[in-house]
Amino acid sequence: MNFSFPFKITVLTLALALMSPAWADPAPDKAGEITIVVSANRSPTQLAKVGSSVTVIPREALERERHASIKDVLEQVPGLSFTQNGPTGSAATLQMRGANASYVLVRVDGMEISNPASTQVSAALEHLLPGDVERIEILRGSQSALYGGMAVAGVIDITTRKAPKEGISQSASVEGGSYGTLAGSYGISAANETSQLNVTAQRLHSRGFSAANRRYGNTERDGYENLTLSANGSTQLSDTARLFAATRFSRHDIQFDDFVFGSGARDELPGNPRNHSRGQSFSTRLGTDFTLLEGRLRNTLAGQYYTSALESFGTFPSRYEGDRRKLEYLGNMSLTDQMGLSFGGDHMRENASSTAGLSGSIHNTGVFGQLSWQPFRTVTLTAALRDDIHARFGTHMTHRMTGAWEVLPGTKLRASQSSGFRPPSVFELFAGTYGNPNLRPETSRSFDVGIDQTVWQGRATLSATWFTLSTTDLIDFAYDPAAARYRYLQVPGTTKRAGVELAGRAQVSSAVTLDASYTYIDARKGDGAALLRVPRHKLGLGATLVPFGKTTLSVRGTFVANMKDTDYAMVLPDFSSPVRRLPAWFVLDATLAYRINDNLDASLRGKNLLNRKYETVWGYGTPGRTIQAGFSARF
Repeated sequence: MNFSFPFKITVLTLALALMSPAWADPAPDKAGEITIVVSANRSPTQLAKVGSSVTVIPREALERERHASIKDVLEQVPGLSFTQNGPTGSAATLQMRGANASYVLVRVDGMEISNPASTQVSAALEHLLPGDVERIEILRGSQSALYGGMAVAGVIDITTRKAPKEGISQSASVEGGSYGTLAGSYGISAANETSQLNVTAQRLHSRGFSAANRRYGNTERDGYENLTLSANGSTQLSDTARLFAATRFSRHDIQFDDFVFGSGARDELPGNPRNHSRGQSFSTRLGTDFTLLEGRLRNTLAGQYYTSALESFGTFPSRYEGDRRKLEYLGNMSLTDQMGLSFGGDHMRENASSTAGLSGSIHNTGVFGQLSWQPFRTVTLTAALRDDIHARFGTHMTHRMTGAWEVLPGTKLRASQSSGFRPPSVFELFAGTYGNPNLRPETSRSFDVGIDQTVWQGRATLSATWFTLSTTDLIDFAYDPAAARYRYLQVPGTTKRAGVELAGRAQVSSAVTLDASYTYIDARKGDGAALLRVPRHKLGLGATLVPFGKTTLSVRGTFVANMKDTDYAMVLPDFSSPVRRLPAWFVLDATLAYRINDNLDASLRGKNLLNRKYETVWGYGTPGRTIQAGFSARF
């Protein structure tokens, strides 16, 4: 890998970080507070004792920048990037350290929200609205030993809001602006000494713009509708037992542009009805927490259910349905003051079907255990092992080891090494035209090492991480000469991803906070060809200013360079499509918030303020300058 250019950017990033994200790795704690993360070890753990790379996004950061979707929030995190086929709500693809969304486990209140009927099982983050979100933890690196096959690249763990206090509390927001966008939410919470309930409704409407880039002569609008309902609740049954539940329903309607392979068209073909899709998903989780052995053994027993349906109209009419059922147990036990044990198991079954010839199911049972040991006050070690028993592919063992060492006060060294296992999805195996029942599971190895440094009397933090992820038997969509068609095939050799993540934040004064982040990724297949839609360079710079006591201004710039994509609208003699290099781009966003009183806020948000023209997917457009204004209230 050639690091000459990245190191030049690194010097700039670190210089800014020494004075300087609205969140970063790690975020400095407020005076007297200790940051606790749950996803890293599946038990509450001080961030200072975690050996993996973790980013925590608190509610305060979400409210400060007021993004319209969770996708917009996540794409500012080091190591993460998104591509999108057009306007708000159109298909978006997550990349975490160069691995796409099928390698990332996404949970909301413990519910897995990936769609079993999608081509490669993944969560549709473009439809996830942020109005009910309290906190997000992003755990990077292979976590299959703790979470199973989907967590090869990492985990995104989202927690929704709970009742803030006893009694009844309500919140509401409304926002409107460019592209005929109107969004609103309403939430109500109730709580007493033993129970709490929170319910939220969110709605988003946008007239949008042409998904196919206007430079191809497309001017029609591709609109989007989203309705999301969510709820969570819990009640204390006794001093040692609690019952909890969470549920989420989402319905969306999106208009989109398509093309026929090799036709050169990137829009609806003449005579075809307008392309649009309607989808909905429902998920629920019910369980209990209870303690045994005088509180030394904490247990969680839960069941969850997810179902989705997606109907597409236009060039390729079809309907896809999928569901998942899962039972899970998690135990955490204190063996001694220096040693703890986490263990558990789960059984999962996924089904998927479609009118296009897809029909199949898979099920998997997994058990795991993790030992945490603190041999010295400043050193924390973990070792985990998981055995997955797949109905089709048999037994697969995965492991994870981490270490965190507080070398000096404010200086932490960390490292993690792990293996991963991703079995083919129902679609990859059984889709009529594109499926391949001869596929084997992917296996992977992951390693990262980093340092977190606090300087300037705790007012600034720096973080640097080097990582690798190697995958054998990678599954990809490619032309199969033997079958004379495109379908899912194993990629020869070892696919390698390696890179650097840098982040920094500084509280310059009570009115000024600066941040910076940079990610370099070199991602290649076994033959040396670059993985598509993975940006090699991504730089983020931000500032949060409080010019007056009730006013907050957040400004953020993002630069992305050296990313490639396939132009499927063209076809070469060998039935492949040409690979294009996407031009680099820089976008500037800003949010101005004003607290009118203790119960009412006003906000003004601008995205792509410089009105740059760019693409994240070849042939598909991106928003120009957009302005949104709104109000939020608490009562």
